Amino acid sequence: MLRVITVRHRGAYRLELHGMLGGEWVPLLEKHWRAIVDGGGESAKVTVVLSNVDFIDSDGERLLQRMADAGVRFVVSGCMNRYVVDKLQPSAGATTKGVRP
Repeated sequence: MLRVITVRHRGAYRLELHGMLGGEWVPLLEKHWRAIVDGGGESAKVTVVLSNVDFIDSDGERLLQRMADAGVRFVVSGCMNRYVVDKLQPSAGATTKGVRP
């Protein structure tokens, strides 16, 4: 299951993900993200918070790559989430927060 909390502040959107980014949830998240971008135009700034995601499958990783390529920023914590975001293109604009050794 994937829960997405969407917070809009002016032209910026924050998508807080909770749960699993995989399987049937990947196309649903992509549809939601694209609706935001299509509705807000190129000026829509999107940040995806992965701090509460406990699993990302290969389809989820490919979606995150498409999002990174489109300029989405990421907020991550935890080793797994950091590893996945670090594999994305350097232009991903990732922010690591709350990561413990």
